[in-house]
Amino acid sequence: MSSASLILADRGLALSEPKAVGAQGSAKVLAASSLGGCLVFVSSAVVTVALAAIGRDMRLSPLDLQWVMNAELLPLAALTLVAGALGDRFGQKRIFLGGIALYGLGAAAIGFAPSFAPLIVGRFLQGLGEAVILPNGLSVLGRDFPADKKARAVGIWSAAAAVASGVAPVIAGAILDHGSWRTAFLMLLPIVAGALAVGAAWISKDAPTGDARIDVGGAVLSTVGLGGLGAGLTSLTNGSGPNLWVLVTLIVGLGSFAGLIVSQRRLGENAMLPPSLFAARSVVGANLFSALLYGPFTVMLTLIPFVMIRGAHLSTLAAGLAFIPLQVLITVVSPLAGMLCRRFGRRLPLFAGGTVVALGCTMALRVGPNATYWADIFPGILLLALGMSLAIAPLTTLVLTSVEPDRAGTASGVNSAVSRAGSLFAIALLGGVLQQGGPQLFSGFHMAMAVAAVASVFATLAVFVIEPGPHVDFIPRD
Repeated sequence: MSSASLILADRGLALSEPKAVGAQGSAKVLAASSLGGCLVFVSSAVVTVALAAIGRDMRLSPLDLQWVMNAELLPLAALTLVAGALGDRFGQKRIFLGGIALYGLGAAAIGFAPSFAPLIVGRFLQGLGEAVILPNGLSVLGRDFPADKKARAVGIWSAAAAVASGVAPVIAGAILDHGSWRTAFLMLLPIVAGALAVGAAWISKDAPTGDARIDVGGAVLSTVGLGGLGAGLTSLTNGSGPNLWVLVTLIVGLGSFAGLIVSQRRLGENAMLPPSLFAARSVVGANLFSALLYGPFTVMLTLIPFVMIRGAHLSTLAAGLAFIPLQVLITVVSPLAGMLCRRFGRRLPLFAGGTVVALGCTMALRVGPNATYWADIFPGILLLALGMSLAIAPLTTLVLTSVEPDRAGTASGVNSAVSRAGSLFAIALLGGVLQQGGPQLFSGFHMAMAVAAVASVFATLAVFVIEPGPHVDFIPRD
C-alpha cells in the first residue's frame, strides 16, 4: 500500500525527533533520507499494478495473491517500532543502510523468483527492509535539522515520496504493457544502489546508544499475532471454512496478542507499546479511527487497479495512472485541513473525512464491466482523496499532541503501525473478490466496497472516543 496519506502519517516520526547537538541541517542528508524513504512507498505501488500480471504469469490462487500483498505489510506493521530501537542501539546510519540492502535483496529475489515461495520471501524481505528504513531514515532527518527548519525539510521529504509513489505505478504500468512484471521490480535495483551510495557518503556517522532496550519479545509476539490472524482470515475468505488450519492459526494469533498484552504490561515504560501511552483517550480514539479508515482505503487502492485490468480490460498503464489525482489532491489539500481544525476543533475534520471516504466507497459501486475511467472510476477516487485529505494531517497532529513531547515519536510510530495492521487485515478479507472472474468479479468488488463504506462509517463513530476540544498545533522538537 502506498499513497500520500501514509507519507503524511509517517512524517510525524521525523517531526518528533529531537535535533542532535551541533546539527545545522544538510541538503545531502535530506537527499539521502528522501531517496531511502522513496523506496518504502514505491514497491507496494508497483505490486498493486502488477498483481493481476503476477497472478496470471505464476498461476497463483487468490490465497497466494493475498500473501503477495501481506508478506510486505506483516513485517512493516509489526517491526517498525522495534526497528527504531535498533537504530538507537547500533546506530541509525548503519541500520538505515542495512534496511536498504535488505530491500534490494528482496527486489532481486522477486525479479528472479521461479515460483511462489521465493516470491513471498522476496516480498517479506522488502517489508523487513522498509520497516528498518522508515523510522531510521526519518530519525536521521529529524536529528539533522533544528526546529525552525525541520518542518520544511520534512515537507520536502514528503513531496519526494509522494512523487515517487505516484510515478512508480505509471512506469510499472508502461513496462507491463510491453514487457514483464519482473522488470518492474528489477528496475528498483539501480535506485537501491544509489540510495546505498549516497547514504554511506552523505549521512554522518552517529554514536550508538548501547543501553537502548530492544523489546524482542514484543516484536516476536506482534509478528506471530498479526501473521496468525492474517493467515486465518485469509483462509476463511478463500472458502476454506472453519477447518483445523483456520482454527489453529486464529488461536495462535489471538494467543500471541494476549501474550503481547501481558508482556507489555510487565515491561511498563520499557515496552515496545508502553501501556501508559494508551491511557490517553484521544490516542485510543485516533488509533481506532486509523485502523478502521485505512482498511477501506487499502481495499480501494488494491481492488481498483485489479478490477480495471482484469474486469474492465483497461490497460495496465491506465491502472497505473488511476491514482495520480489522489496523490496530487492529498498533497495539495491536506495542509488546508489545518485551517478547519483551528476553526472547528479536532473532531469535525476527522468526522468529515471518514464520511467522505464512505461516500467514495459507495460511488465505486458504479464500476462495472464497461466502466470508463473519468465517468465511473474517477468520482470514487476523487471522494477518497478528499476524505483522506481532510482526515490524515489532523490525525497526525492529534496523535503528536495527545501525549507528552518525549512520547510523540512513539505515539506516531504506533499510529503508523496500526494503520498498516488495518491494511493487512483488509487484504486478508479480499479472497472472495480475488478468486472471481468475469461478471462475478464485479459482484465481489461491489460487496467489498459496501463493506468498506460501512467500515468508514464506523471510523466516523470512533471520532467520538477522541476528547473534544480545540486544535493544538504540533511544535517540532529542537
